Amino acid sequence: MAGIGIKDVIRAVVYTITTFVATVLLTVETPATGGYFNLGEAAIYTIAFIAPPLVTAISSGLGPALADLALGYWYFAPATFVIKFSEGFVVSKLLNWLRSKRHKEAVLNIIRALAIVLATALTVIVIVAEASPGGGAGVEFSWTPTTFLGLSIPIPNLKIVLPSLAWIVIAVVFIIVAVLSIAIWGKPYVLSMAVGGLIMVTGYFLYEYFVSNPIILHREAQAAIFEIPVNIGQFVAGIILAYPLVQFIERAKGSRG
Repeated sequence: MAGIGIKDVIRAVVYTITTFVATVLLTVETPATGGYFNLGEAAIYTIAFIAPPLVTAISSGLGPALADLALGYWYFAPATFVIKFSEGFVVSKLLNWLRSKRHKEAVLNIIRALAIVLATALTVIVIVAEASPGGGAGVEFSWTPTTFLGLSIPIPNLKIVLPSLAWIVIAVVFIIVAVLSIAIWGKPYVLSMAVGGLIMVTGYFLYEYFVSNPIILHREAQAAIFEIPVNIGQFVAGIILAYPLVQFIERAKGSRG
């Protein structure tokens, strides 16, 4: 494995700032778990397309973890670093693999099957979830103070609080949009992004179920299930936002030969 040069260090710093800002810019809180929806996935997926796996992993883990600390979600920061480090590494690796292979039809079939599995899982959640465990809706705008190279730079933050049950409906809509998007785009890169998203969904569910809910926040461990549709919606939204950027980058590289 080649070592990391100064160029990679600079890129990691720039991409870490990018994932931090993307995570902080818009947050939608889930009262049941103390978690929140954000746009960080879109940044991770885009960076994975243009950066090597290790650089992607570092920026994917560090930026969102710092965002957790800045926004007051300190109890998620260690898990965020590990989960999103793994997510960024896997997405970048898979993207590189897909660009070097030509079995696109088989890959597209896997994507379609994955979309069906996700839609089925969400249907089960809707049936099982009889009620949301509290928390009303609300909107709050604030400035998140950050320091970079000795300069104080406030970043705007729009925070929206929604009940968990509302996220189930939103997540179902996201899945439908994702399936339509896959049918329209017909590109296999969605697979790597979806695999990374499932790593994120699984990682946070396990952390919330076994650690943050029962030990840190003293909430019901089972409430972690209400974060599943939120996180699914988060990575699907990330795919929808990142994919046009990836296509643009791909065309730009092709036009330059």
